[in-house]
Amino acid sequence: MSRRIFKFTNELESLGINYNIAVIPFFNENQDLPRFPKFVKQIRKCSGEIGLHGLFHNKSNGELDDFHTRSRGDTEIEVRAGLQIFEEIGLHTNVFVPPRWKLNRTSTNVLQKLGFTLAETQEKFIMIGSSQFKKIHVSKVLSWDSYGDAEKNAINIPKNRKHFEHLIDGQDLVRIALHPKDPLQSLSDQKHMILELKNNGYKTLTYSQLIRNLR
Repeated sequence: MSRRIFKFTNELESLGINYNIAVIPFFNENQDLPRFPKFVKQIRKCSGEIGLHGLFHNKSNGELDDFHTRSRGDTEIEVRAGLQIFEEIGLHTNVFVPPRWKLNRTSTNVLQKLGFTLAETQEKFIMIGSSQFKKIHVSKVLSWDSYGDAEKNAINIPKNRKHFEHLIDGQDLVRIALHPKDPLQSLSDQKHMILELKNNGYKTLTYSQLIRNLR
């Protein structure tokens, strides 16, 4: 999937916008990042800011990594392991983006303990402080990957076109999530949406810029 990932980053950088990258340390319980130095080098060259995207995302049995039903102990083991892999390859973050875009309170408590500042879910941002959480409710993230298969995901193209028309008419914050398994024809729509937002005065924010604005 690296070819598609870096096609996205090249396209975004050619548009001159800020962006963020949710990175998976140990995809599918098999592809641990330290074994892929070329990929890591390319990620580190990107201008996008890094977020931790779970540990496995997909487990070896095909199940998605799940942080909205997981116990505190299991969550802490996985998040610590992800941070350890990041440290090994020279990546750093204080942002967590869970697979499925869902978190339970238990997982949020673990993120607080481990020093995270921001978590991003399907319909809210969670600002994580030393003693409290602040939830900022936002519109549902625009995402084209529902099935992990580019052909099946094509069903989301017309849905997201319609969704975007509503979002741009009155929403302060719009999120567009690009995935390696998006339908191939969706990239033109995604670029069009980004440019339309830019032409309408929206600013593109890195995670650190977003955290400052949310505060």
